[in-house]
Amino acid sequence: MASAFFLVGTTASGKSAVAQHIAEHTGHLIVSADSMNLYRGMDIGTAKPSLAERAKADYAGFDLAEPTEKFNVSAYLDAVRPAFESGREIIVAGGTGLYVKCLTEGFDDVPPEVPALRAELEALDYPALEKRAKEEAPALYQDLTEDDRQNPRRLIRIIERTAGVSPAPQNRSWNTKPKPTIVGLHVEREVLLRRIERRVEQMYGAGLLEEARELIKLDLSQTALQAIGYAEAFGVLNQAMTLEQAKERTIIRTRQLAKRQMTWFRNQLHVEWVGTADYPTTEKLAEAVSDAWKKHGATPVEI
Repeated sequence: MASAFFLVGTTASGKSAVAQHIAEHTGHLIVSADSMNLYRGMDIGTAKPSLAERAKADYAGFDLAEPTEKFNVSAYLDAVRPAFESGREIIVAGGTGLYVKCLTEGFDDVPPEVPALRAELEALDYPALEKRAKEEAPALYQDLTEDDRQNPRRLIRIIERTAGVSPAPQNRSWNTKPKPTIVGLHVEREVLLRRIERRVEQMYGAGLLEEARELIKLDLSQTALQAIGYAEAFGVLNQAMTLEQAKERTIIRTRQLAKRQMTWFRNQLHVEWVGTADYPTTEKLAEAVSDAWKKHGATPVEI
């Protein structure tokens, strides 16, 4: 059975830098577990490793689909399967909890569109979710009470019903074996908020608007249109908001994403957290992560 060393964490936690550092020194292959890194042409807003970084380490799970395409968890698993069949030592790094859960626990006959659509919808903030409900399930949306219209779970359910996706039957479930222990990076809240603000400034400074200007010419998927950072950049280009409003909105949505990610990790995975505050450099943090991996061993991959 294939296995890998997993490293999870919220956006801006530093997991990519740690994985890069370790891979450069060990020759391990890095497999991305990030649902936005898989889109070609969406580089700056998704904080993909630079070309220079990719020249120093081998990667899989990046640039798998056009931003005009729908791409679900089943397609992701098919795309990264060759990496796990290569016989190489692998680091899986990312913040998309569903991808990690699929890799570490697998499915027990659960249709892939069920968790895939749910994960896609849960990643949206309320305005984006409401917009999607109005567009994709207008009749059901009109039937909702005002309270239900303010309830994200109700909006998710009507979208799923319209898409013909129903929750898995009672006799279908996730693999019920004990959850493996994986390693995660924990960043103190105030530090994480500062990192998010700095990252947003860096994204715009690196040319996010120029990247968005090329993307907006395409018939983008809903996922790409509503992606954090890009939706706001499109708003600037369409003169729907100012640059400062776009930056602030991106910061808010990124904070919300980080909160959702941490909730998922705590509820759905068994994580041994490594506190980033205890290690002043990427090198020291990478050593702590490596020590945790040695303690638990590589995690079997259900693929």
